[in-house]
Amino acid sequence: MRSAGVVAVFLIVGVLIAISGLARPAFAQVSTQQYSTANIQAGYRLYASQCALCHGGNGDSVAGINLAHQQFRRVSTDADIRRTVTSGIAAAGMPPFQFQPAELDAIIAYIRSGFDLDGASFAVGDAARGKAIFDGKGGCTACHRVHGSGSRTAPDLSDIGALRKPAVIQRSILEPAAAMQPINRPVHVVMHDGRVIEGRRLNEDTETMQLIDRDGQLFSLSKSDIQNFELGRTSGMPSFAGKLSTAELADLLAYLLSLKG
Repeated sequence: MRSAGVVAVFLIVGVLIAISGLARPAFAQVSTQQYSTANIQAGYRLYASQCALCHGGNGDSVAGINLAHQQFRRVSTDADIRRTVTSGIAAAGMPPFQFQPAELDAIIAYIRSGFDLDGASFAVGDAARGKAIFDGKGGCTACHRVHGSGSRTAPDLSDIGALRKPAVIQRSILEPAAAMQPINRPVHVVMHDGRVIEGRRLNEDTETMQLIDRDGQLFSLSKSDIQNFELGRTSGMPSFAGKLSTAELADLLAYLLSLKG
Protein backbone atom coordinates (compact mmCIF):
# COMPACT_ATOMS: atom_id res chain seq x y z
CA MET A 1 0.00 0.00 0.00
CA ARG A 2 1.30 3.45 -0.85
CA SER A 3 1.92 5.89 1.96
CA ALA A 4 -0.12 9.10 2.11
CA GLY A 5 2.97 11.11 1.18
CA VAL A 6 3.63 9.07 -1.98
CA VAL A 7 -0.04 9.31 -2.99
CA ALA A 8 0.12 13.09 -2.54
CA VAL A 9 3.18 13.29 -4.80
CA PHE A 10 1.45 11.40 -7.61
CA LEU A 11 -1.73 13.40 -7.23
CA ILE A 12 0.10 16.72 -7.46
CA VAL A 13 2.11 15.55 -10.47
CA GLY A 14 -1.13 14.39 -12.09
CA VAL A 15 -2.67 17.78 -11.45
CA LEU A 16 0.23 19.63 -13.03
CA ILE A 17 0.35 17.35 -16.07
CA ALA A 18 -3.39 17.65 -16.60
CA ILE A 19 -3.46 21.43 -16.42
CA SER A 20 -0.38 21.97 -18.55
CA GLY A 21 0.42 21.76 -22.25
CA LEU A 22 0.21 24.05 -25.29
CA ALA A 23 -2.90 26.20 -25.73
CA ARG A 24 -4.50 29.55 -25.00
CA PRO A 25 -2.60 32.60 -23.71
CA ALA A 26 -1.83 32.14 -20.02
CA PHE A 27 -2.93 35.61 -18.97
CA ALA A 28 -6.27 36.08 -20.70
CA GLN A 29 -7.80 37.12 -17.40
CA VAL A 30 -9.97 40.14 -16.79
CA SER A 31 -9.50 40.74 -13.07
CA THR A 32 -6.24 41.64 -11.39
CA GLN A 33 -4.39 38.70 -9.83
CA GLN A 34 -1.95 39.33 -7.00
CA TYR A 35 1.08 37.08 -6.52
CA SER A 36 2.84 37.81 -3.25
CA THR A 37 6.41 37.01 -2.26
CA ALA A 38 5.16 34.75 0.54
CA ASN A 39 2.98 32.71 -1.84
CA ILE A 40 5.64 32.43 -4.54
CA GLN A 41 8.25 31.19 -2.09
CA ALA A 42 5.81 28.78 -0.43
CA GLY A 43 4.91 27.48 -3.88
CA TYR A 44 8.58 26.95 -4.67
CA ARG A 45 9.04 24.82 -1.55
CA LEU A 46 5.94 22.77 -2.32
CA TYR A 47 6.96 22.31 -5.95
CA ALA A 48 10.55 21.37 -5.09
CA SER A 49 9.50 18.77 -2.54
CA GLN A 50 6.60 17.17 -4.38
CA CYS A 51 6.49 18.10 -8.06
CA ALA A 52 10.06 18.44 -9.34
CA LEU A 53 10.57 14.66 -9.32
CA CYS A 54 8.55 14.36 -12.56
CA HIS A 55 8.43 17.90 -13.92
CA GLY A 56 12.03 18.80 -13.15
CA GLY A 57 13.42 21.89 -11.56
CA ASN A 58 12.63 23.97 -14.66
CA GLY A 59 9.16 22.52 -15.17
CA ASP A 60 10.01 21.15 -18.62
CA SER A 61 10.85 17.50 -18.02
CA VAL A 62 7.51 16.23 -19.36
CA ALA A 63 7.34 16.27 -23.18
CA GLY A 64 5.32 19.17 -24.58
CA ILE A 65 4.99 20.89 -21.19
CA ASN A 66 6.79 23.90 -19.81
CA LEU A 67 5.24 25.16 -16.61
CA ALA A 68 7.72 28.01 -16.20
CA HIS A 69 6.78 29.32 -19.65
CA GLN A 70 3.05 29.08 -18.96
CA GLN A 71 2.29 26.39 -21.53
CA PHE A 72 -1.15 25.02 -20.65
CA ARG A 73 -3.52 22.68 -22.47
CA ARG A 74 -6.84 23.16 -20.72
CA VAL A 75 -6.61 26.33 -18.69
CA SER A 76 -6.23 30.07 -19.14
CA THR A 77 -7.01 31.78 -15.85
CA ASP A 78 -6.21 30.99 -12.24
CA ALA A 79 -9.87 30.12 -11.74
CA ASP A 80 -9.55 27.51 -14.50
CA ILE A 81 -6.64 25.93 -12.63
CA ARG A 82 -8.60 25.83 -9.40
CA ARG A 83 -11.61 24.20 -11.07
CA THR A 84 -9.43 21.65 -12.85
CA VAL A 85 -7.59 20.73 -9.68
CA THR A 86 -10.81 20.47 -7.66
CA SER A 87 -12.85 18.52 -10.21
CA GLY A 88 -10.13 16.47 -11.88
CA ILE A 89 -10.21 15.24 -15.50
CA ALA A 90 -11.22 11.59 -15.72
CA ALA A 91 -10.32 11.29 -19.40
CA ALA A 92 -6.77 12.39 -18.64
CA GLY A 93 -6.47 10.08 -15.65
CA MET A 94 -6.44 12.98 -13.23
CA PRO A 95 -8.47 12.44 -10.04
CA PRO A 96 -10.07 15.31 -8.12
CA PHE A 97 -7.74 16.57 -5.42
CA GLN A 98 -8.41 18.93 -2.56
CA PHE A 99 -5.43 21.10 -1.79
CA GLN A 100 -5.62 23.38 1.18
CA PRO A 101 -6.54 26.85 -0.17
CA ALA A 102 -3.18 28.32 0.86
CA GLU A 103 -1.29 25.46 -0.84
CA LEU A 104 -3.26 25.92 -4.04
CA ASP A 105 -2.63 29.67 -3.99
CA ALA A 106 1.08 29.00 -3.51
CA ILE A 107 1.36 26.51 -6.39
CA ILE A 108 -0.44 28.92 -8.72
CA ALA A 109 1.72 31.86 -7.63
CA TYR A 110 4.95 29.94 -8.22
CA ILE A 111 3.87 28.76 -11.68
CA ARG A 112 2.64 32.23 -12.65
CA SER A 113 5.93 33.77 -11.44
CA GLY A 114 7.78 31.78 -14.09
CA PHE A 115 9.55 29.78 -11.34
CA ASP A 116 11.09 32.93 -9.90
CA LEU A 117 13.27 31.78 -7.00
CA ASP A 118 13.59 35.36 -5.78
CA GLY A 119 9.84 35.47 -5.31
CA ALA A 120 9.39 39.16 -6.09
CA SER A 121 5.72 40.13 -5.81
CA PHE A 122 3.74 41.34 -8.82
CA ALA A 123 0.18 41.81 -10.02
CA VAL A 124 -1.27 40.83 -13.41
CA GLY A 125 -4.29 42.64 -14.79
CA ASP A 126 -6.06 42.62 -18.15
CA ALA A 127 -4.00 42.16 -21.33
CA ALA A 128 -6.46 44.01 -23.59
CA ARG A 129 -6.35 47.09 -21.39
CA GLY A 130 -2.57 46.68 -21.21
CA LYS A 131 -2.27 46.76 -25.00
CA ALA A 132 -4.21 50.03 -25.04
CA ILE A 133 -1.71 51.47 -22.54
CA PHE A 134 1.22 50.12 -24.56
CA ASP A 135 -0.07 51.71 -27.77
CA GLY A 136 -1.42 54.88 -26.15
CA LYS A 137 -0.53 56.40 -22.78
CA GLY A 138 2.74 54.49 -22.45
CA GLY A 139 3.96 55.51 -25.91
CA CYS A 140 5.88 52.24 -26.08
CA THR A 141 5.63 51.80 -29.86
CA ALA A 142 7.74 54.94 -30.31
CA CYS A 143 10.74 52.78 -29.40
CA HIS A 144 9.63 49.12 -29.23
CA ARG A 145 8.36 46.77 -31.91
CA VAL A 146 5.76 44.00 -31.52
CA HIS A 147 4.90 41.56 -34.30
CA GLY A 148 6.25 43.85 -37.01
CA SER A 149 4.60 47.03 -35.75
CA GLY A 150 6.46 49.87 -34.03
CA SER A 151 9.98 51.26 -33.90
CA ARG A 152 13.26 49.32 -33.95
CA THR A 153 15.26 51.70 -31.76
CA ALA A 154 14.58 49.64 -28.61
CA PRO A 155 14.43 45.83 -28.28
CA ASP A 156 11.69 43.92 -30.09
CA LEU A 157 9.18 42.71 -27.48
CA SER A 158 7.31 40.15 -29.59
CA ASP A 159 8.44 37.28 -27.37
CA ILE A 160 9.20 39.09 -24.11
CA GLY A 161 6.61 37.04 -22.22
CA ALA A 162 8.50 33.84 -23.02
CA LEU A 163 11.94 35.28 -22.29
CA ARG A 164 11.48 37.23 -19.04
CA LYS A 165 9.87 36.48 -15.72
CA PRO A 166 6.99 38.75 -14.64
CA ALA A 167 8.96 40.41 -11.82
CA VAL A 168 11.85 41.15 -14.20
CA ILE A 169 9.52 42.78 -16.74
CA GLN A 170 7.88 44.78 -13.97
CA ARG A 171 11.28 45.98 -12.78
CA SER A 172 12.18 47.01 -16.33
CA ILE A 173 9.08 49.21 -16.42
CA LEU A 174 9.80 50.83 -13.05
CA GLU A 175 13.64 50.77 -12.95
CA PRO A 176 14.87 50.47 -16.55
CA ALA A 177 18.56 50.93 -15.78
CA ALA A 178 18.56 48.37 -12.97
CA ALA A 179 16.94 45.69 -15.13
CA MET A 180 18.82 46.43 -18.35
CA GLN A 181 20.30 43.41 -20.15
CA PRO A 182 24.01 43.76 -21.16
CA ILE A 183 23.24 43.53 -24.89
CA ASN A 184 20.77 46.43 -24.54
CA ARG A 185 23.15 48.91 -22.93
CA PRO A 186 23.49 52.07 -25.06
CA VAL A 187 26.70 52.38 -27.03
CA HIS A 188 28.80 55.35 -28.15
CA VAL A 189 31.08 54.54 -31.07
CA VAL A 190 33.75 56.80 -32.61
CA MET A 191 35.07 55.58 -35.97
CA HIS A 192 38.57 56.23 -37.31
CA ASP A 193 37.02 58.41 -40.03
CA GLY A 194 35.48 60.67 -37.35
CA ARG A 195 31.91 59.41 -37.50
CA VAL A 196 30.06 59.11 -34.18
CA ILE A 197 27.30 56.54 -33.85
CA GLU A 198 25.06 56.22 -30.80
CA GLY A 199 22.47 53.48 -30.37
CA ARG A 200 22.33 49.87 -29.24
CA ARG A 201 23.92 46.62 -30.30
CA LEU A 202 21.89 44.08 -32.26
CA ASN A 203 24.72 41.56 -32.56
CA GLU A 204 28.45 41.26 -32.09
CA ASP A 205 31.23 38.77 -32.89
CA THR A 206 35.01 38.89 -32.74
CA GLU A 207 35.36 40.98 -35.91
CA THR A 208 32.12 42.92 -36.45
CA MET A 209 29.35 44.72 -34.61
CA GLN A 210 25.81 45.42 -35.78
CA LEU A 211 24.16 48.55 -34.36
CA ILE A 212 20.91 50.43 -34.70
CA ASP A 213 21.10 54.15 -34.02
CA ARG A 214 18.52 56.41 -32.38
CA ASP A 215 16.92 57.12 -35.76
CA GLY A 216 16.46 53.44 -36.52
CA GLN A 217 19.29 53.22 -39.05
CA LEU A 218 21.20 49.92 -39.18
CA PHE A 219 25.02 49.75 -39.21
CA SER A 220 27.38 46.83 -39.66
CA LEU A 221 30.82 47.89 -38.46
CA SER A 222 34.20 46.26 -38.68
CA LYS A 223 35.89 46.46 -35.29
CA SER A 224 39.17 47.38 -37.00
CA ASP A 225 37.48 50.63 -38.12
CA ILE A 226 36.41 51.60 -34.59
CA GLN A 227 38.60 54.08 -32.76
CA ASN A 228 36.70 54.17 -29.46
CA PHE A 229 33.75 52.23 -28.03
CA GLU A 230 31.89 53.01 -24.80
CA LEU A 231 28.99 51.24 -23.10
CA GLY A 232 26.50 53.39 -21.24
CA ARG A 233 24.99 52.50 -17.89
CA THR A 234 21.82 54.59 -18.12
CA SER A 235 18.88 53.17 -20.04
CA GLY A 236 17.27 55.33 -22.68
CA MET A 237 13.89 54.06 -21.49
CA PRO A 238 12.06 56.33 -19.04
CA SER A 239 10.80 54.96 -15.75
CA PHE A 240 7.03 54.63 -15.47
CA ALA A 241 7.10 54.72 -11.67
CA GLY A 242 4.50 57.31 -10.67
CA LYS A 243 3.33 57.68 -14.28
CA LEU A 244 1.14 54.58 -14.29
CA SER A 245 -1.32 53.66 -11.57
CA THR A 246 -1.06 50.28 -9.84
CA ALA A 247 -3.93 48.98 -11.97
CA GLU A 248 -2.36 50.32 -15.19
CA LEU A 249 0.97 48.71 -14.33
CA ALA A 250 -0.79 45.37 -13.75
CA ASP A 251 -2.58 45.67 -17.10
CA LEU A 252 0.60 46.57 -18.99
CA LEU A 253 2.41 43.64 -17.38
CA ALA A 254 -0.43 41.31 -18.44
CA TYR A 255 -0.06 42.44 -22.06
CA LEU A 256 3.71 42.01 -22.09
CA LEU A 257 3.41 38.55 -20.56
CA SER A 258 0.99 37.58 -23.34
CA LEU A 259 3.70 38.27 -25.97
CA LYS A 260 5.28 34.89 -26.57
CA GLY A 261 6.41 35.13 -30.18
